[in-house]
Amino acid sequence: MKLQTFPIGTYGANCYVLTDEKSGETAVIDPAWLTDELKKAVDSAAFVKYIFLTHGHFDHICGVFDLHAYTGAPVAIHEADADCLFDEKKSHANESEYTFKPVHADILLNEGDVFSLGGSSITVMHTPGHTKGGVCFVCEPDRMIFSGDTLFRSTVGRTDFEGGSTREMAESIERLRHLDGDYDVYPGHSRSTTLQHERERNFFIRRLGRI
Repeated sequence: MKLQTFPIGTYGANCYVLTDEKSGETAVIDPAWLTDELKKAVDSAAFVKYIFLTHGHFDHICGVFDLHAYTGAPVAIHEADADCLFDEKKSHANESEYTFKPVHADILLNEGDVFSLGGSSITVMHTPGHTKGGVCFVCEPDRMIFSGDTLFRSTVGRTDFEGGSTREMAESIERLRHLDGDYDVYPGHSRSTTLQHERERNFFIRRLGRI
């Protein structure tokens, strides 16, 4: 599996372009906007099959309208965050300098949904806490997790936005902590990590393990 990472915008949200090299099938995760670099990446893909969104905050979704128009790929977001795509107040776009273009979801994600990308599968794990509709995308057999604003290197996502919940974040992190084996973790901001590193070094996760 080929992975390209594009930190985009004022907040450096990571947009990921994931491509099955044999089939050329591609998924774009969290496009903040359609930059020239992202456009070049999708131009080189044989087929953009999905636009996946980890949650509905503006710094992860404001490029969805343009990318959807450019590629025709269906837009997939958890049903609890779906109205963020057309409600700039709920997405907090009204508080930013980002250009917000309303769009509607084509696919409403739920816990346990599985999508194919070439020879790999992508499973949806519903991980509320940062938002009600936050999800992680778990890719097998590649042992990759796209964690959005749920799990970061050495920390976890904020829970003080509307729809956030410290209790739900703890429950979501606990589920991630108990996945079997190790995974490469690709968060919504900053650099990648591994699940094992976070089990050992992440203060939030270590504290959960002592409860």
